[in-house]
Amino acid sequence: MELSVVIPSHDGGPRLEETVRRLGLAAPPDGGVEIVIADDASRPAADAAALGGACAHPLRVVRLERNRGRAGACNAALARAHGRIVLILDDDMAVDPQALRGHTAAHREGTAPAGVLGRIIPDPASFGGRYGRFLVRGEGERRERLLAAREGLRITDLSSAFLSVPRRTLERIGGFDEAFSRYGFEDLELAARLVQAGARLVYRDDLVAVHRSAHAKFAAACRRHLESGAMAVVFAERHDDPDLAAHLRVTGMDPRAETTRFRRLLARAHRLVRHTPAALRPLLLWKARLLVRLAEWTLPDRPLFVLYHVVRDMHYAAGIERELRARRKDPATRERHPRSAPPSPRE
Repeated sequence: MELSVVIPSHDGGPRLEETVRRLGLAAPPDGGVEIVIADDASRPAADAAALGGACAHPLRVVRLERNRGRAGACNAALARAHGRIVLILDDDMAVDPQALRGHTAAHREGTAPAGVLGRIIPDPASFGGRYGRFLVRGEGERRERLLAAREGLRITDLSSAFLSVPRRTLERIGGFDEAFSRYGFEDLELAARLVQAGARLVYRDDLVAVHRSAHAKFAAACRRHLESGAMAVVFAERHDDPDLAAHLRVTGMDPRAETTRFRRLLARAHRLVRHTPAALRPLLLWKARLLVRLAEWTLPDRPLFVLYHVVRDMHYAAGIERELRARRKDPATRERHPRSAPPSPRE
C-alpha cells in the first residue's frame, strides 16, 4: 500500500461524509490508497457503511469509545495504517483531484523530505462574515510566509491538517504525543520531534485542499484559544528551546521588550489578563468578547482585525494562567501529562 489517508474526527457527520466523497474523486497513486478514519467517540458514531459507499477507495473506521483528542485519534488510526506514506487530513477538508498523487510523488523526488505541507484554501461559503474575512486574510499571510520559506520551514510553520509523512518516520518518533488531549499544539510538538530526528519539512503550493471550516466563529475560536493556552504549558515542559519559548509566551510578555506597536499591545493585554484575579478573569474575557461584538457593528476591518487578534490572545493568556495555577495548587497535575507511548502495532 502506497498511501494511507488518516482522518481524526469527532462528531464529523456531514462534513466528514463530504471529505470522504471528495477523496473518492481524487486519483489514487500507483500502489494504491486506503482511508483510515478514527471516530473519536462521536455521537452518533460514524457510519462506516455509509462512508464506505461514498468512496471507491478502501476505507475502515476505528471507533474510540472514549474521547482521546486529536492526537489520540491520529495515533489510533496510524496504528492501523499500512501505507508507505501517511497523509493526515482534517475531517473538514476537500482535496484536489491530484492531491493524493502529488503528496506521494513529493516523497520520491530527489532527497525526500520527511514532512510535506500542502496549501489550504479557505472555502468562502464557510468563512463568511467579518471574522471569516479575518481568517481568510490570515491564511493568505500564512501562505506568503510558507512560499518564502518553502524548503526551510520552521517548527512553528507546521500544521497537520493537510500533512504527509512517511509512516516509518512517524512510528520511529512515536507518533503524536497524547498528553495534548485538548485543542492546540499537538502538530507543532510533532514537528519539533521530526526536526530533532533530522527531518526536513517542505511546503508544496501545488498540493491543494479546500478548508470547509466548522469553527469559523469568533466565540468558538476564543474557547479554543483557552484550551491551546493550557496545551502551551505542556509544550513548554516538553521542549526547552528559546525560539519555541518566544513563540509560546508561557512566561509572559514584557511590553518594554517588544519592538512593534502590535506586539506591545499584545503584551499589555497579556499583562492585564495575568494581573486580573482568577475569579474575575471570566468576566474580563466576557467583556472583551462583548467589545468585539459591538466593534463588528462600528469599526472598519483594520482596527477590528487587530481587536480579534488581541481578544483571542487574551483567552490564550487566560488558558496559560489557568493551567499554571492548577499546577501550583496540585503539583501532581504535571504527572497527568506523561509523554505518550508510540502507536500500538497495526492489526
